[in-house]
Amino acid sequence: MFKSAFVPGLLFALLCTGAQADEGKHVFWEVTGRHNTLYLLGSVHMLHNTDRALPPVTEAAYLDAETIVEELDLLAAPADIAGSAGLALQTLPQGKTLAGVLGAELYARLQKAAASLHIDTDFLAGMQPWYVAMLLTQTRLLRQGFSPMDGVDYQIAERARRDGKPLRGLETAVEQLSLFANLSLEEQRDFLRATLDEPDAARELADITAAWRRGDLSLLESLLRKGADESPAFFKALTTDRNLRWLPELEKMLADPVNDYLVVTGALHMVGDNGLVALLRRQGYKVEQK
Repeated sequence: MFKSAFVPGLLFALLCTGAQADEGKHVFWEVTGRHNTLYLLGSVHMLHNTDRALPPVTEAAYLDAETIVEELDLLAAPADIAGSAGLALQTLPQGKTLAGVLGAELYARLQKAAASLHIDTDFLAGMQPWYVAMLLTQTRLLRQGFSPMDGVDYQIAERARRDGKPLRGLETAVEQLSLFANLSLEEQRDFLRATLDEPDAARELADITAAWRRGDLSLLESLLRKGADESPAFFKALTTDRNLRWLPELEKMLADPVNDYLVVTGALHMVGDNGLVALLRRQGYKVEQK
């Protein structure tokens, strides 16, 4: 499991479908309700600080929408992550240490990688391996100029805050953390090992961003499904299961007689046979890529 570090977690959950977008189109769709419009924007959760511009279709959708909906309420998420429930999902059970659960060989590899990134392994001593893997990836990306603060979701959330526009989450930070904390320790070790084996996250994310900007859905799929077949149960939990939980919420929005909505999630959730676009089409909605 996790022979390839495809798992994006809180950093850049992405995926796409198997057909290339028409020229000039984006990872963006309009869904027509009976009385309103639901805009779907597939996002990249971390963008480079020199390449943070949002697709032009975003502006009109943002202005038209009365409410912004994202995977998480990113403005509330930090407090949830730092709260008792969030911390419990990040830390090992009492009496266990990271060195102990990793074993000597893997822990030595981690120490070497952490030192190169100026991460104090004493700080990591009580953390679960999944958290450490994600911290390594995020730190590597930050050093290469990628930041969640420049990501699509955060830019839109911050604008909503400034404008006083309502912002809602499809799930809580604790629910999202649970996806990783519920992995067995063996699976978490595999996740960390895969992260150590594939250190060039910045190059992968740059390639993903370029395909996303072009709306090249076919290339996105080939980039983002890397490793998915090696852990199908987790991939299902990360994608399909969450999409099915979110679908009723989207249908409630489409039943709103007055308000329009802009829904922003990682492109992982927007497309594919069990993506939100396909699920809504199967429910009979008109869904048009823009």
